[in-house]
Amino acid sequence: MIKAGEAEKLHIAIIGRKNVGKSLLINRIVSQELFIVNDIPGTTAEPISKAVELLPYGPVVIVDTAGIDDDEFSMRKISKTIKAISYADFAILVLDAREELDKSETELITFFRKIQVPFLVAVNKIEFGINPHLLIELEALEVTHFEISCKEKAGVENFKKKLIHVLPGERDTPSVEDIVGPGDVVVLVVPNNIAELQGRVFKSQVKKIQEELGNGIFGVVVKGNELASTLKKLKTTPDLVIADNQTVLKVVDNIPESVKLTTYSLVMSRQQGNLSEFVKGIQRVKELENSDKVLISEGCENHLQEFEIGKMKIQEWLKFYSKKKLQVDFSNGCGFPDNLPEYKLIIHCDGCSITRKLFQSRIRQAKLMNIPIINYGVLTSYLNGVIPRTLFPFKEVIAEWGKVGDVK
Repeated sequence: MIKAGEAEKLHIAIIGRKNVGKSLLINRIVSQELFIVNDIPGTTAEPISKAVELLPYGPVVIVDTAGIDDDEFSMRKISKTIKAISYADFAILVLDAREELDKSETELITFFRKIQVPFLVAVNKIEFGINPHLLIELEALEVTHFEISCKEKAGVENFKKKLIHVLPGERDTPSVEDIVGPGDVVVLVVPNNIAELQGRVFKSQVKKIQEELGNGIFGVVVKGNELASTLKKLKTTPDLVIADNQTVLKVVDNIPESVKLTTYSLVMSRQQGNLSEFVKGIQRVKELENSDKVLISEGCENHLQEFEIGKMKIQEWLKFYSKKKLQVDFSNGCGFPDNLPEYKLIIHCDGCSITRKLFQSRIRQAKLMNIPIINYGVLTSYLNGVIPRTLFPFKEVIAEWGKVGDVK
């Protein structure tokens, strides 16, 4: 469970086999007794996170994980260590200098690269000598490592300097500000009954986009039934039109093919998750077979009304489209079930009630388990037949669509 106030801080996960010196390395790096250290293997039974000031970098959250073993990444379940990895912004893999790499350590390196979590390798306990085979294995994997002795404090300061130098900074994910510029006209189409909607999230999306457009960009909000007349009044053709999922089908008929068009759901998909990864999920939607298990997952815990979208509409649309007898399960709030590998597809909500970091961690869990994931926004747009039209404004997903563009 992520503690309040720690969710958006940079998370560093310390991972390695039992008794390789993970907790002691953390204590040396932060120059305080942050975690319990002794020679009994398995002292850290499950991930423990603590907020700390990592000077001169700043505030971070250090996650001390339980010792891994050969069965840790069997792909049969989502382990606590995998969850910690998927949530981390950076990872440190600690190895015993006397040992060779085992299967779990090799797979960890593969996982880091697969989900694009930057990492460093610390070869600890060099006071006992270094196994030459370990160095050969690390070189073969093209892994840069640091040789240290936490007990004798050798090499730790150099390792810390490198760590601080390579830690990622804050990254802002754009909504639409990178696809429009000064002098452009952006039309935001809203439902005709927006005043009646209790769509707090939807309205906040419109407001956020308006704020992000910046100076020099002309933004106009118009109801769906007023779009045609508004377009006639404009002195120029819009450079971008954004509509909701219900209105977009009508909007398509009112604007030229050359005008960029997308939906609020796809904009949120881009900001909250990973639009390219969701587009990949379209292929699996086509490939579903009878008896396949599909997981529909919500980010919030108690928003039952919104969850009905998944339980009722999404499930109904999916079964109608696939013409298959699917086994559909649901999860919300607490994240994915431990038996995640049993599912052929994950359909996630648009993540309006969870942080981007948490949403990213769920995408990474799916990726580690080799399970395609798609969200409500992309699935709805695809089933409505407005993809690829609504994807074209986002250059980063065009290549991905090219791989699944033959999907009808």
